[in-house]
Amino acid sequence: MSDVIFPLILLALVGLGGGFIQRVSGFGLGIFAMLFLPYICPDTAYAAAVSCLWSCVTSVYNAVKYRKDANLRLLIPLICASVVTIPVAVAFSAKVPQNIMTVILGAVLVVLSVYFLTVSAKIKIKATPLSGAAAGAVGGALNGLFSTGGPPVVLYMAAATSDKAVYFASIQMYFAATNVYSTVMRAAAGIITPKLLLFAAVGAVGCMLGDRLGLLLWNRLDSEKVKKIIYIAMIVSGVLMII
Repeated sequence: MSDVIFPLILLALVGLGGGFIQRVSGFGLGIFAMLFLPYICPDTAYAAAVSCLWSCVTSVYNAVKYRKDANLRLLIPLICASVVTIPVAVAFSAKVPQNIMTVILGAVLVVLSVYFLTVSAKIKIKATPLSGAAAGAVGGALNGLFSTGGPPVVLYMAAATSDKAVYFASIQMYFAATNVYSTVMRAAAGIITPKLLLFAAVGAVGCMLGDRLGLLLWNRLDSEKVKKIIYIAMIVSGVLMII
């Protein structure tokens, strides 16, 4: 019995942390989840599918709740580009040997964390349809591979919006659309199973609790310090995966 209960408790705790990070920073649920899920789930593709389902729950909830603040015009190039790259990435993840996928995930975590710790604040891009499409294409590929498609979209949205409410609502709308689409693609590829849905459901409860907790503490926390802790954890986890 403990062999079943203990992983479910871990899933709920990971979901709690992911939901909390997502609320505090506007993104990061997938990145946080993928620090731990590969060690709990059977393989990387399975872990990414669970993470994507969690993101569906939180992003759809927030997208509906804050829909009036979303800038739909900004989302069009992002979503259109993601729709193209997500199924390609999902198909790739389903066919590539899992030991290779684990190494790729480790490299992605290291690169993303180093980027955010060093140069992300210095990089400024113009919010044009072309840059939006580029961000959506890269974000869709990362979503389809590892459910970590937030960083390029965040970079674009930070340049395109100046209002915190518009930023949060717009990015949640993007995540809602792409995560639902990505989940459909994973289901079509045969990755999503009844057991996976059970895993995801347990963690989704934790995600929603984490989201509520993050909302309560949103104005009391230094989100930049929270992010730095996550980025350092990403480097450690990524290196371990590569090794």
